[in-house]
Amino acid sequence: LKPFSAEAIQSQVGQPALLGHSCCAEMSRLSRKQLHQYQGWPKGIYPMSDGWVPPAYPGEEELIAYEEKMNNRKKAVLIKKHVAVKAPAYEQLSAQEAMDKSEYSLICMPIMEGPFSGEGEERTWYLIVYYESAKKGKVERAFKSAGFDISDIEPVPVDPDEAEDWEKDLMYDHGASKYKATVSEYEYAVCEKGTAEYDDPWGPKFADGAHSQ
Repeated sequence: LKPFSAEAIQSQVGQPALLGHSCCAEMSRLSRKQLHQYQGWPKGIYPMSDGWVPPAYPGEEELIAYEEKMNNRKKAVLIKKHVAVKAPAYEQLSAQEAMDKSEYSLICMPIMEGPFSGEGEERTWYLIVYYESAKKGKVERAFKSAGFDISDIEPVPVDPDEAEDWEKDLMYDHGASKYKATVSEYEYAVCEKGTAEYDDPWGPKFADGAHSQ
């Protein structure tokens, strides 16, 4: 048997190491995201088929920094309650100062004029209130000051995996101690069971033929 020299052993051992380093570098290059795959990439038509993007678009370092910031955000665990209030209470509860003080957010849906909603101060608003369970007392006191006792309304946990997009946004907002009222651009009709409007999957029809939301 021919003995190996120290140089031969070093050569044999070193070569795979160099190959491994080269492979790792190539894998790292291939595993890097395309710019449009980052969270902060503006939605739209870019990049074009030839890869061109406007010069003002963010670069890789900026996109990586934004993604790290987004991934490090705190997500609050929320519950929600559904309640209908009249216009004066809505105005009080949706004020930014009130929401900041009692630490809740609102989804606000105006009810169109009819049997369940009037004009002016008699207008009904359907609210979904979101808050952390630890803030329960503060939220209930805020609603009680507006004339509504919501303590007996059963809270519904917001499932992070099944939540609507706006609910996921609210989780991050509350994690950053930010609260808001989101007002629907539509009016909503209340349809009673047993009526044609209730059974119509498109909702009630109006004189102009349009359907409500």
